[in-house]
Amino acid sequence: MQNSAHLTSLLLCVTLAAAGGCARTHPAASGPLPTPIDRHAVVARHEIIVHDLDPTGALAVGNGEFAFNCDITGLQSFPEYYEKTMPVGILSTWGWHAFPNPNHYIFADFPLKSVPKHDRTFVYPAASTSEPTPAAAYLRANPHRFGLGRLGLEMTHPDGTKVLITDLKNIEERLDLWTGLLTSSFEIDGVPVHVQTAAHPTRDEVAVTVDSPLLATGHLKLRIAFPYASTSFGPGYEDWNQPDAHDTTFTQRETTATFSRTLDATHYTVQAKWSPGASLTQTAKHQYLLSAATPHLELSATFSPQTQNEADPAAAILSASRDHWKSYWSTGGIIDLSGNADPRALELERRIVLSQYLMAVHDSGSNPPQETGLGVNSWFGKFHMEMYWWHAAHWALWGHPELLEKSLDSLKNMMPPGEAMAQREGCKGVKWAKMTDPSGEESPSGVGPVLVWQQPHPIYLAELVYRDRQDRATLDRYKDIVFATADYMATFVDYDAARQQYVLGPGVSSADEKHTDYIHNLNPTLELGYWKWALKTAQQWRVRLNLPPDPLWDKVIAGLAPLTTRNGIYPALELPEENKPSTMTTFLLGVLPGDGVEPEAMRRTLHAVSKTGTVQASVTWGTAMMAMCAARLNEPDKALDLLVGKYEKNPFMPSGYTVRRPEQTPMYMPANGGWLSAVALMAAGWDGHTDGAPGFPKSWKVRSEGLHPMP
Repeated sequence: MQNSAHLTSLLLCVTLAAAGGCARTHPAASGPLPTPIDRHAVVARHEIIVHDLDPTGALAVGNGEFAFNCDITGLQSFPEYYEKTMPVGILSTWGWHAFPNPNHYIFADFPLKSVPKHDRTFVYPAASTSEPTPAAAYLRANPHRFGLGRLGLEMTHPDGTKVLITDLKNIEERLDLWTGLLTSSFEIDGVPVHVQTAAHPTRDEVAVTVDSPLLATGHLKLRIAFPYASTSFGPGYEDWNQPDAHDTTFTQRETTATFSRTLDATHYTVQAKWSPGASLTQTAKHQYLLSAATPHLELSATFSPQTQNEADPAAAILSASRDHWKSYWSTGGIIDLSGNADPRALELERRIVLSQYLMAVHDSGSNPPQETGLGVNSWFGKFHMEMYWWHAAHWALWGHPELLEKSLDSLKNMMPPGEAMAQREGCKGVKWAKMTDPSGEESPSGVGPVLVWQQPHPIYLAELVYRDRQDRATLDRYKDIVFATADYMATFVDYDAARQQYVLGPGVSSADEKHTDYIHNLNPTLELGYWKWALKTAQQWRVRLNLPPDPLWDKVIAGLAPLTTRNGIYPALELPEENKPSTMTTFLLGVLPGDGVEPEAMRRTLHAVSKTGTVQASVTWGTAMMAMCAARLNEPDKALDLLVGKYEKNPFMPSGYTVRRPEQTPMYMPANGGWLSAVALMAAGWDGHTDGAPGFPKSWKVRSEGLHPMP
């Protein structure tokens, strides 16, 4: 009977392999194989429930390409309450707009700045972000991401006065993570209102159902409204003060309507569908109200840059959401920390689960995400390629390489501008811009042209996908990206004949962007280590494809300057005056496996730059980076303190969002992605160290499924 039970458990694990594999329990125990993790229980215990008003408490439903950001009503009913803290509205990966450019500004016309290097003169477009020229200001802000519209409740009291957000009583807003359904219940003048909201998993479509006696009395209606694009850097992305600057035309049938939208050269459509018996009325330019004669109302709306078929029924969208999120949670990685008495375990698990949800909503689309995902705008909605690793690496580590591949594929479209940038600098291959949009064109920036630590990211991310898939198709799919990236890296370095070494600089910024003497900066420490690791990895891709090693890559790998240590620590740069430990260097033995790193020098660096036990200035990807370094240095308690410390200024909010700078990035997705990557490293380990959840204290019980180790 024991053999039969063991065989049954083994067969169960084989069956579960496609859904993330059998649970790994640490510390390991002898006896029968562990039972699978109850994934629903893990997710359900972190369901978000809100009872109080909070101007930073916006929640979202979405699918990575489209996000519907909601206030306490589950819609966008009281945007003014949130506009200065966490604006609510609708953002997408395709919703880009540019203001007219009558002066025909182009980046190619910018004056070039020259930096003498050892083997050539490095030239790049000079631009200032603090005092930009009109051309720089225009090109930096255009194109920009814009809000697609708002759906909200319009409610009045019996005397006809407008309902304010403070009039809502007995509030309960609930986000069911397992189904992706957001429900909001409250009372107005003692009358109940119940709203349910969901996004379609594969269409840019939202469904809303409203139940309340106030519908039938005419005191509750659904408002549909469309804004112009905003000139704001962020976090706002809508302009409601220029109704004559854009156009909305609509055609209405019995239970459907088509809204055709034009903002300068940008066009998109919205198809709306509602339940029988309701009626749509235009109340002002770009403003519409949907009224119902019964206590129940349904509305679905699909948004698209092209003309679409009519929207799906609300019930179909709700059903699709349930199926999709159940599948999402049932596959890929999961961690169960419920067996621990340490109170940090439950909080860390909450941060993990909520980050998994938020990254799927905001950061799983077909372009690299902006730093605030699809929640609010930052840097005009453009994405920063140096943050791409933090947004995307966790997908492969958590067993969802297909979600990473969606944006990784988009890099192919960004290669032509990258080739032009490389050629301008006298290099081969492709240079990846710091701040850009889906075109891949560089945005004017003082630091952008000299920031280089984003360059190896595509190689690392492609390698993570290959480690998951282990097939020739992946190599063929991404070889052009990997090889063009490596070509730029190998030709960007200088050969210093006096040192007989390849060097990085001058003409570079350190990754922390704090060292602005670009003409003299030399050998930034993080970048040196990342350069060598990425070129070695690119060579491995050539070997896997039965291609000979690239001779120049080999020369650079062998001749690259060594990492700088000074006073027993790692500084940011090689410069003689640089003698302070640099947080960024912990990347080398955290994200990277530490090739050429002196462990004790890195330990001293980590201890000097980490601040566990004190109030943190912010919660960012840098905190997760230090936690990964601590884990690889066999300091699991420090790693936990970093990930689950008492961040009194910028905690993981009840929604799961983190805040970097409230006025600029009221949600900061690289931190969520960084937490997921750090926990994957701690639980699944790294090459050569994959047993016993090596990044967690041995006293902790860590059960995981579907996680992949890091290099």
